[in-house]
Amino acid sequence: MQGQRTFDVVRVLVNVVYYVVALLALLVVILKTMAVVIGTQELTDTSHQLTVNFDVKAFPKKDTLPPKLIYGSLKNAALEKKEDMYTLRTTSRSPLGIYSYVITLLGAIAVVTGMGWLRKIFQDSSLKEPFREINAVRIRNIGLLLIAADVVRLIGYYIFNRMTNPYFTPYFQQLMEVGNSFWMGLLLLALAVVYRRGVEIYKENQLTI
Repeated sequence: MQGQRTFDVVRVLVNVVYYVVALLALLVVILKTMAVVIGTQELTDTSHQLTVNFDVKAFPKKDTLPPKLIYGSLKNAALEKKEDMYTLRTTSRSPLGIYSYVITLLGAIAVVTGMGWLRKIFQDSSLKEPFREINAVRIRNIGLLLIAADVVRLIGYYIFNRMTNPYFTPYFQQLMEVGNSFWMGLLLLALAVVYRRGVEIYKENQLTI
């Protein structure tokens, strides 16, 4: 059947990616757990000490340093040095280190779960029977998982800032990207509705044959 080979190749690739992602997620969780267990509570030497790092942007009250521009061979473009970008370093056993561990654990679970649903979608589908109701549920679940990921990022952003800003001057915020997963999740929810309609039409056609 035309397209069957392509479908089989994609199915194999999804299976391979699933196991690779699951293995990497497990490795990251193990390393994070070891860091929490054997890590120290005080930050002494950032060059040799195992630390948890967060990219942050400071918001000073006054801009005391002018931007530094670096010009290259192009006369209409320049590099601007940002003076308000920092890396917040903390120990693995600090409150922020535990926060990073929890976020990493949730992320690993979410990624493996989402890839597992995607893998089952390809396992339970074929060109002879492309529409199955259970796959509509899985597509919906992946969409909800992506939306939940952005919600967790926003909650984590708020928690991070509340945990750190009372102890530092100037005021700063964590740098993170939010929104991509939300829109992708909405698209998958819409796709799940269309797919479910395809399942209904497919069942009706099967009954009329």
